[in-house]
Amino acid sequence: MTEIQSLLKQLDSEETRLLTIKRLGMVYDPNLVDHLVKYLLDKNGKIREATIFALSALGEVDTIIDPIINCLGDEVKEVQIAAIKTLGEFRSIRGTKPLIKMLNNSDNDVRAATVVALGLIEDKNSLFPLIDALEDKDEEVKINAIMALGQIGDQRAIDPIIECLKGSFPVQQMAILTLGKFGDKKIISPLKKLLSSPNPKIRQYAIMSLGSLKNSKIIEYAIRLLDDEDPSVQRAAASSLMGLHDQQIVTSFIDRLKDSNPEIRQTACKALGNLKDESAVMGLIETLKDIEPEVREQAAHSLGILGDTSATKPLISQLKKDNDPKVRATIALALGKIEGQASHGGLSKKFSVSSAIRPLSKALSDPDLKVRANSAESLAKISISGGSFKKAQSYYEKAAAESLTWDYHQSIYQACAIGCGLIESISKGIYKDYVAEFDLIYENLELSAKMIGNQTFLSYNYWKLLQVFNSIFLSKTKEQFIQYYRDFGLQLLLLAKKLPEESREILNESQDKLNEKFTMIDKRGLPLEQSIAEMEKLKEEVNEIANKILQLEPLELRMEEKTKKSVKAIESLISTVDDIVSDSEPTLNDSPITIRITSKKERNFNLEEVDFGTSISLDHNKPTPIALIQLQKGIKRESYVQEPRDLWEKSVQRYYDYNIYRHSRILQFTKESIQMRAKPKIIGYLDDMIYESKKLVIFPENSVPYSYLDKLQQFADRFNFFIIAGIETMAEKGSYFNRAYLIGPLLERFSFQQKNSQTVLPPSEKSISEWRENIEPTIPPVFKIFNSPFGKFLILIGQDIVENLQYLPFIFREKSLDFAILLNNGYLHDSTLKDIQNLANETKKPIFLVNTGQFGGTGIYLPNQTMDSLLQNEFTEGIASYELEIPEEEDLELL
Repeated sequence: MTEIQSLLKQLDSEETRLLTIKRLGMVYDPNLVDHLVKYLLDKNGKIREATIFALSALGEVDTIIDPIINCLGDEVKEVQIAAIKTLGEFRSIRGTKPLIKMLNNSDNDVRAATVVALGLIEDKNSLFPLIDALEDKDEEVKINAIMALGQIGDQRAIDPIIECLKGSFPVQQMAILTLGKFGDKKIISPLKKLLSSPNPKIRQYAIMSLGSLKNSKIIEYAIRLLDDEDPSVQRAAASSLMGLHDQQIVTSFIDRLKDSNPEIRQTACKALGNLKDESAVMGLIETLKDIEPEVREQAAHSLGILGDTSATKPLISQLKKDNDPKVRATIALALGKIEGQASHGGLSKKFSVSSAIRPLSKALSDPDLKVRANSAESLAKISISGGSFKKAQSYYEKAAAESLTWDYHQSIYQACAIGCGLIESISKGIYKDYVAEFDLIYENLELSAKMIGNQTFLSYNYWKLLQVFNSIFLSKTKEQFIQYYRDFGLQLLLLAKKLPEESREILNESQDKLNEKFTMIDKRGLPLEQSIAEMEKLKEEVNEIANKILQLEPLELRMEEKTKKSVKAIESLISTVDDIVSDSEPTLNDSPITIRITSKKERNFNLEEVDFGTSISLDHNKPTPIALIQLQKGIKRESYVQEPRDLWEKSVQRYYDYNIYRHSRILQFTKESIQMRAKPKIIGYLDDMIYESKKLVIFPENSVPYSYLDKLQQFADRFNFFIIAGIETMAEKGSYFNRAYLIGPLLERFSFQQKNSQTVLPPSEKSISEWRENIEPTIPPVFKIFNSPFGKFLILIGQDIVENLQYLPFIFREKSLDFAILLNNGYLHDSTLKDIQNLANETKKPIFLVNTGQFGGTGIYLPNQTMDSLLQNEFTEGIASYELEIPEEEDLELL
């Protein structure tokens, strides 16, 4: 019987029905609709409510929208609101008319939820009912109606919303913020009057909305507010000016580099960088001496953006003497931007040595990790600008080695290191099928993209261009050459299209030279060998393109729809290498990755044995039921090169409709993440496990607060089961630890496995320099072998999985382990997942991988079986169940 069949059977029992419906809502199987829809008529209101949420998560809008609409007439308020929210999340116009009728409901909460739902649907048929809702007696309904009208965006709502400026402060606040979304000049006059309000929040919101117009008429008002007594108003005024280009604005920000308020000085530095006006360079150089490190850091960052070489010497001077590691890290990066883009001589000219090389080389020994990583990256960029791709490769490798394992830069550095090595080889005429190398580049870039919200990196398209260029020289026939030659031109066009419009000019010269060469080859109709010889002459241009692309920061591509369509059309014309018939020798298939078995003499680790509840007897005649919990919990990951606010906004946008949040501070889930709304808490999962009689429950790394341990112990004592919990990084006597605690019934003390590799703390708890000081890896690593009533096992946590998996075959054999548990809170490379499967194959034992829901991958690896788990997907929650059967001692001797 499958897990789904087992759950469906439990629907027959009134005692388990509620929990079962919640669980089925996390399965995301459209075939469950027919099984669930009948419970919309259940006599229990809580079950009807849970059924709506479960059905909404299945995404079968056409099938279930009518039954959900019928629930609007339910007698229970919570059921009505669940139906309203679901119709809003479906964004189906079929829900508009039934929802408009709900605006006459006597309950304030129902009306408030209804206007939010109508705003999500964005049907203009609801325009006038929502305008009428602006007169509602309930303040929350009014606020939500304003927000909904902003979502719809019909200009006819502007005047009614302007009238709301006379309302209470919360209503006035929402009206101000919403008016900015319409982008209409008629809002200037009413909002201008509010700029002199005695309430600083009103002044702040008014200038924010006016700033969204990007209209030169607001310059005078915004500059005046730069001297406002309230810092929030000053920052809002500065932000409103950043999208406008006027010398008066630049001058105002330069003047504020000497403001008495450090926040204003910092904001001025940031604004001058965004405005990209060269007249700000000298003022920013002087600000490198500011007493506040945050101001110096922002000044260095803006100088890097401006790219003026006159800043090189002052930045080098400050790099040598600044006592703040964050400032030094930013300076190191800024020097790479300035000196790399300066292209000392260029690839085609005589290279002159950059004055930044020596101080950056010295900074490779800086006590701070980020300074070392940034210095290595900058040295790589400077080396590329001089045509030394071999040196760049070594520097990128250094940068990768110094980067934190979860920081997306590490994978980018690894990709660039491999890529620079390929450029060097191809430049020397070493042509061969670099399939594995290019695949590894793409794998690393895709991993980085996942870590920061599935962005796209420009370098990805350059490596595709280089791969096709290399393939040209492997052509065995003129037909092959023509195909690769054609695809090379398309890849170049694609690369240019994906560049932001303001950056496309950097490829113009290279494109012109390449087009001339293409035209010449076409006209002369050269045979294969001569055609290839002509393509040899393009190497310098291909390398120059690499220089220009790799000097850029990783960019998120926000293309207009018309650009997306043209990119898609170009991509459809490009043939893959496999599509082209080849007379060359076939390439070898990827061989399975094997785990190196470490012999006893070679091992570099220590083993400790722990008795974990061995005095407690379990029924060995029955398998031990185990539950692996994948839940949306864990330490927030932040990048040190992005502002926490920017990163937080990305996180919000991934789960919620950010436009709604920005204006109303209401977190409205997106349709894609609806399943998160009813996510069970840790205790809720334990309740589920008690109902299902599980004997071992496993939570992922960094998922359970340390303060919960006593509560978990109470559960274990009362219900006689065991818990393995990855505890959020904790402090003890000035040091920080990442541990997995093992909790069992009636045990006198907690047992734990401590993470052996370096542990990363959230920036809110410790700075990166203190991370280096307080958390060091355990050398050699120490693994605890837990002897338990359900078998012998060990635990690997986080990076230990990657670094120490190689030792496990030996430990399994020496210690007769029955299984292993891997706890994680991050992405794992496909190669690591293959290693885990191969470990199961080699040891003939199950391996349990338990990851947090935002990263996915929780499941059971069994010998010679492909893992097929419902919990592989990212951003999902759920439980993977398994029955572990441990042979008796006598049976072990016979095996």
